[in-house]
Amino acid sequence: MKEAQETLRAIQQGTVDAFVVEEPEGHRVYTLEGSDLPYSVLAERMQQGAAMLNGRGEIIYCNLSLAQLLGMERESVIGLSLKDLVSPDDHSACDELLSEVELGSREGEMRLRRVDGKLLAAKFTFNPLSRDRTATGVLVTDLTSQKQLEELAFRLQHMQDEERRRIARELHDSVGQLLAAITMNISAVKSETHKLSPEIAKLLYENEGMINQIGEEIRTISHLLHPPLLDEVGLPSALRWFTDGFSHRSKIQTSLEVPERLDRLPQEMEIAVFRAVQECLTNVHRHSGSTTCSVKVVPGPNRLLVEIKDQGCGIPQDRLATLASSGGVGFRGMRERFRRLGGSLEIKSDQTGTTVTATLPIPAKGRSSSDAA
Repeated sequence: MKEAQETLRAIQQGTVDAFVVEEPEGHRVYTLEGSDLPYSVLAERMQQGAAMLNGRGEIIYCNLSLAQLLGMERESVIGLSLKDLVSPDDHSACDELLSEVELGSREGEMRLRRVDGKLLAAKFTFNPLSRDRTATGVLVTDLTSQKQLEELAFRLQHMQDEERRRIARELHDSVGQLLAAITMNISAVKSETHKLSPEIAKLLYENEGMINQIGEEIRTISHLLHPPLLDEVGLPSALRWFTDGFSHRSKIQTSLEVPERLDRLPQEMEIAVFRAVQECLTNVHRHSGSTTCSVKVVPGPNRLLVEIKDQGCGIPQDRLATLASSGGVGFRGMRERFRRLGGSLEIKSDQTGTTVTATLPIPAKGRSSSDAA
């Protein structure tokens, strides 16, 4: 993958100016637009699939990696239309990418169809190669492993959500009931305090205070693991509860803008928004040094916008570049959760603060209250 990215970057930056293709009549040079540098041959060395298309979208060259990815002999690939090598469901997307390549580099995900009929998720990157735009270079990257990892991450995330819900319920039902029983026992003993020495009576009242404090802590932890308001009432109430508690605990002034009457979303979407706000505000407290932050939830005609913004020290540029490409554990999990739901998550930061912006598609019909239970 790294080699392919370096090759593509070299093409885009002008370091590579041509491909040399061996044809029956000899070697033919395909020059890149605007290049005057000595020719370089890289396609054969690439571990990712590479091909060249003529003006009709037919393959006039492919490297060995692409032939192996397709499960075909290289000679059998030559002359085929690129559309013949992708799923029929992706034909319109393929046509669109090919038509837009005249405007510059284009990329998109399509399913590559192997000779045995198996479909492989792949990333296609298109670049114009000739000055007259009659030749197009295609880079094909197998995404099978990446998709498998994404699916595993999604399942683990779902299991984590369910485990959080289970632990929250256990804390509330089991530990909460035990604390309530201890409180009742202490109340019974308090009725006999006149038989106790002042020192023992004082310890009794101190124990009662500590039990009450433990009960509050258990309740807070339970709700942070999975707020019951999210299931019972919906996202606005859950966000108000969390931001109010965050502001009180962290002493960071936190404002929340969310419609009072926001239609219910599918459960996984409401969880995604709540977890994003939870993760971002935790990062504000740990890293930003900001004394204020804001959370906005803005529903549009088709998409829901979520913005978390602080006025802190910002994220160092090297760290920001890492977040943009791969992300830390928390950010990567948030971004993948939103991506699977058809949305996106972006982060911008400088010396004036950090802004995280997330979007989600709004379903045509909201979730009914019964679905929330």
